[in-house]
Amino acid sequence: MSPTTRTPGGPADGNDEESKAERERREARAMESMMWTVVGHMAASLLVYGGVGYLLGRWLGHPILLLFGVLFGMAVSLAYTVWVGNRGGRQH
Repeated sequence: MSPTTRTPGGPADGNDEESKAERERREARAMESMMWTVVGHMAASLLVYGGVGYLLGRWLGHPILLLFGVLFGMAVSLAYTVWVGNRGGRQH
């Protein structure tokens, strides 16, 4: 075995740049995943609470409830976003 050959899974003698790049890629994927999760929750919250407001507005005869539902959905999604952001990378 030559001195420049390393065993699979062994320590990277001088390939610290490669492991650093892999670590950065992994962190970038985790951040992207968290951002898409937040976007999905924001859209779902707006749709669900906006829909509830719309249905209540049609049932009760007050179309302004759609606006209240959308605003409530925005507040809930913003609170969730802040909670996820403060939680950082910690898991349950």
